[in-house]
Amino acid sequence: MNEKMYTVKNFAKLTGVTERTLQYYDRKGVLAPTSYTKNGYRLYSHEDIFKMQKILTLKYLGYSLKEIINYLSMNSTTSVQETLYKQKELLKKKRDEIDHIIDTFTTVEQVLQDEKIESDLLLAIIHSIQMENKQKHWLSNQIAKPIVDQVFMQHMTKEDSINTKRELLIAINKLQGLYEIGVPPHNIEVQNLMKQLEKILNKIMEPKYQEELEKLMAEESSIYHFSFISKGFQDYTAEASKILNKVNNRPNHGTGGGDEYEG
Repeated sequence: MNEKMYTVKNFAKLTGVTERTLQYYDRKGVLAPTSYTKNGYRLYSHEDIFKMQKILTLKYLGYSLKEIINYLSMNSTTSVQETLYKQKELLKKKRDEIDHIIDTFTTVEQVLQDEKIESDLLLAIIHSIQMENKQKHWLSNQIAKPIVDQVFMQHMTKEDSINTKRELLIAINKLQGLYEIGVPPHNIEVQNLMKQLEKILNKIMEPKYQEELEKLMAEESSIYHFSFISKGFQDYTAEASKILNKVNNRPNHGTGGGDEYEG
């Protein structure tokens, strides 16, 4: 008795894949048809159904096409057991990454509310939130825990932390707007914003801790070197801070307004 064969259309219906997928799998060497008609059309056997079930299961488990091809060629009964734990760990890591991205979006939404923020500054915020755990780990090996706690506003309630971040963000955004239209650093509006930034930063961190953090950030190995904020804006805020300190007869140290978005 001749074995029953299935056309591409029928085989696709039986296995729940598209005809285009079958053609793609054939080209890539994942699943070739058992035979062809006289006119060159693909034909699949009953055995091919079981192969396709394996392929779909391995794909569900997160295997790449290359890994699926290797598995099918080895015909191993143990390779799935050997890699299942690994695949599970990879999927858990991916889930954690997705959860972290969702949490980042939620935090950004809470901070922004209805504020219209310049794109580069918004990217700086997202980057800072994304890097927060790495920043905490790095800082913990560099400075005392009380400073680290203040950097990440651990001494505040969640509501106070969100509100403070919003105040800081709005002030920096306004300052950047003045920079972009060419308002000089000594301008009264710029200086008032610098005073506002200083007040906010003093609420976040004690001045002595700010100075210690600034010295650390200046080091070549500092994790804070990367920034979406332009060098021009950083220099602008540094000059505005210098002017503010001179007016107040203080040793110069920056407010940190243009270097990074903390927390």
